[in-house]
This record gives sequence, structure tokens and C-alpha cells, in this order.
Amino acid sequence: MYSAKPEPIPNVLLVSSDPSVIEGMRGTFGTDYQMLAVDDSALTISAILEKGHPDIIVIVRDSVDEPYLETLTGMMADSPLPVLVFVFRDPLRTARAAIRLGITSFVVDEFEAARMPTLIDVTLERFEQAQNLRNELVKSQEELAARKVIDRAKGLLMDRKNMSEEEAYRALRELAMRQAKPIREVAETLLAYSELLP
Repeated sequence: MYSAKPEPIPNVLLVSSDPSVIEGMRGTFGTDYQMLAVDDSALTISAILEKGHPDIIVIVRDSVDEPYLETLTGMMADSPLPVLVFVFRDPLRTARAAIRLGITSFVVDEFEAARMPTLIDVTLERFEQAQNLRNELVKSQEELAARKVIDRAKGLLMDRKNMSEEEAYRALRELAMRQAKPIREVAETLLAYSELLP
């Protein structure tokens, strides 16, 4: 009988200086999450990120401002992570700036530990979808760049070797196969050498 593979237990980095929040989260999570709680210090977060590998960062604070969020997202520039920011109040109306800076979820409300598993699950899913969209965009941009390079190389062969477009493409493809290289790489090499020739 087929049984579904169990989901891995998420590692949650909880950033809070409120003992009642930390205890509430521990009681709610049970064995469904692994949680490491750290004091609300940017230096501490930075040190944790260098040594540990949380699946999500959950920040529970009274409020946040843009410089705080910029520091946080700057620390994760090379390795983005889903981030759930929960604030008790938002006098500076920071939510839009938070999303713009790369914070995955921003919640303003009365804190209830029982709500956090659902908010974490939503944040993880939203982050995964956003990453998939980014990856698709990067792939599309790379494909477009490759097509432009190949078109330029074809144009060069058509001009200098008096080939048709089909012949030029076939010549590039055959050269790529002989050299066991991607056709884009062969096209780039051809263009680079053409610039050295008179």
C-alpha cells in the first residue's frame, strides 16, 4: 500500500524578546516544528544565519521600521528565506515597504500563538510560489539572451560565409555537437573571435 512521504519538520527561527511569545509558540508547536528562539538583535540574527539554516524566520515585535527591515533583508541577500513579521502595532504603516523589501508575510494584530502554524504554512507556500516565479523569469531571460546571441552568430555566418539562415544555424549546431558544448557557448566564441578579425 502506498503511503505519502512525511513532510519534513520546518526549522523556525523565532526572533522575539517577549518571554510570553516564546513560551506560547513552544506550547503551540509541540513536535510539528523545530524552533530556535533568539533575542531581538540584528547581530544575533546575523550570527544565527551564518551558522544555522532555518526554513523560515518569524519575527514578533511591538513594531518595525524600514531601516530594521532593510538590515534584515540585506542579511539574506545571497540566500533568501521566507520571513513572517508579526507586529502588535504599525504606526508607520510599514506593511507595503516590508513586502517591497522582500518580507514574505506582514501581520498586524493581537498576537495569538495558536494562529502561528497557519501563518507559517501560508508564508512558506507564498515564498515557494514567489521563488518559482523568479526562477521562471530568470530562465526566460536566459533563453532570450541565448536566442539573441545565436541570432547574431547566424547573421555573422550569413554575412561572411554567404550562408542561408538555415545553413548558418545548422553549421552552429554541428559545431556545438562536435565540441560537446551548448550552441550558445559556440555562438559566443564565434562572435568573440569575429571581433578580433579585421
